[in-house]
Amino acid sequence: MAKLTVLVVDDEELILHVLLRFFRRRGDRCDVAPGGAEALRLVEAQRYDLVISDIAMPEMNGLELIRRVKERQPDAVCILMSGLGTRGDIIEALKIGVFDFIDKPIPDLAALTMVIDRAAESGRLVRERNALLENLREQNTKLEYSLLRLHEAFAQLHQQEAVLESDLQKAQRVQRTFLPAGFPRVANFDFFGYYAPCDQLGGDFFGTLALADGRMALYLVDVAGHGVSAAMITVTFRELMRAGHRSTGQDALFGEPARVLRTMNEALIAEHFDPPIYVSMIYAVIDPGSGEVNVAAAGHPPPILVARGGAAGDVEVGGTVLGTPAVTDYRAKRLLLGPGDALLFYSDGLSEMRSPQGRELSADQLREIMARQHAQPARTIGAEVERRFLEHLEGAASTDDITFLVVARTAAAVEPTVRRPDEIIPDSVKIVMPEKLRRVSGGARGQIHAGFRGRTCIVQFRGLTTWQLAPALREMLQAAKARAEPPVCIDLDGCEALDSTMLGLLLQQSADLMLHQPNPRVLGQLHEMGVLHLFKISHDPCPQPQVAMAITPAESKQACSDLILSAHEALMEASARNREKFRDVVESLRQENAAAVHAPPK
Repeated sequence: MAKLTVLVVDDEELILHVLLRFFRRRGDRCDVAPGGAEALRLVEAQRYDLVISDIAMPEMNGLELIRRVKERQPDAVCILMSGLGTRGDIIEALKIGVFDFIDKPIPDLAALTMVIDRAAESGRLVRERNALLENLREQNTKLEYSLLRLHEAFAQLHQQEAVLESDLQKAQRVQRTFLPAGFPRVANFDFFGYYAPCDQLGGDFFGTLALADGRMALYLVDVAGHGVSAAMITVTFRELMRAGHRSTGQDALFGEPARVLRTMNEALIAEHFDPPIYVSMIYAVIDPGSGEVNVAAAGHPPPILVARGGAAGDVEVGGTVLGTPAVTDYRAKRLLLGPGDALLFYSDGLSEMRSPQGRELSADQLREIMARQHAQPARTIGAEVERRFLEHLEGAASTDDITFLVVARTAAAVEPTVRRPDEIIPDSVKIVMPEKLRRVSGGARGQIHAGFRGRTCIVQFRGLTTWQLAPALREMLQAAKARAEPPVCIDLDGCEALDSTMLGLLLQQSADLMLHQPNPRVLGQLHEMGVLHLFKISHDPCPQPQVAMAITPAESKQACSDLILSAHEALMEASARNREKFRDVVESLRQENAAAVHAPPK
């Protein structure tokens, strides 16, 4: 236990002498004062963990002294000594925050030690609580300010809608310039690219790089998320790539896919984005002369190869998503494409898209599509992929950006000339932008409320619900388990979005929940996490509670940290893709929690 700083106040010299020796033998620092005036002078100059005072002293009694000490040092633990204390004195002492009483003459030292140890522990808990509350106040102030600014922005949305739509259209045109107008003509190869963001701006992009030795690099990038924020990140990531390629002597680097991924991972980490940015990427180098394709991937779905005879299968390449500090040994795989062979590179928005009935398109169906396309032109293959996924959606909108590239070998090499960079293949890139602006609803501060209707528990989500509400949600779900019958009705009608902690917490209880009226954004989040199929969904209005639930979530920093970790562990275990996506995040949270548990007391 940490050593204490103690002040003993008594007008009896013997008491001061005994307690001074007692605390010094314990290794504590101890000051003594014969009266209230001297004690207050010491309190002004020194912070004390523990103040022990006689209750009956001339000039200033112990109650008045403790009251003044508490005004100056609210965290100090105070103990009164008295052999003549009345019931009124005890009540008054409790009112001003006295922790305990010691009878005079002083009892045996073992009993005194127990009182002191309990007082020290109480003081430590008070300081920790106050530090946490102060931190929460600071964070809440920042959050209140941020939310206030958000409310101001949302209040102007209806007035600015026309301007916003115009700006988004301009931004679309700018982002459109980041994508190639078409693929360059390359001897013996044919290409097709498709891009359809689910919002006005997307987080996917692709392109090519000309290498000095006549080879061509081809890449497809998927920034986590979609919409405006993801689009801004694509600008940053694209510039990191372009800057590296323009640098003198970097041509050899960009001819080696595994090195490119390592370099881009290091560049992302060096930018110190907060929160971190995660990017999946596939990068290939094509040699038109030999038909060789050298490919590597980072957190990206494996490409599909259709080879002679129409057999289609995955090209097993993989590595951790870019932006994670974990050391990853990216490895490239060399393929030799023969005439008629083709590769399909795609983002997970294609393979994980769901029909209105919740059926996933899946990589299996993509392999089946590709198996029937051997020896077809790249544009024909791309048109068939588009036809099939539109048929799968049945007219519904996709909840994620859809991007894919087709690389087809057309004929055996007949000459060393490998490309004509000033000429592009007509109609080799197709971009499909959303037709209308998605209206943004007025943002509400994140809130959750719970109550009961008979034996049914209802939890209502409102606004942007984030990790700060997770302790309250946990208490609500625990109360529901104790007092109600499953399923717990989760009312999402007024919920704009959930962060990953809230998603993970709901996932842990998914078997006992019914999600009512989730909006497309929330459904999209569940789909992106690969957990939509684990929830029961109802589009009927949620019943309204008749009796409110009162809860008091624990204000423990460690408990909140454990809750965040537990939620992300649940997400990680939901699918193989999530294990890859969240592995390093969860490991980082585990290390932070372990460090917090073993940190020495302040």
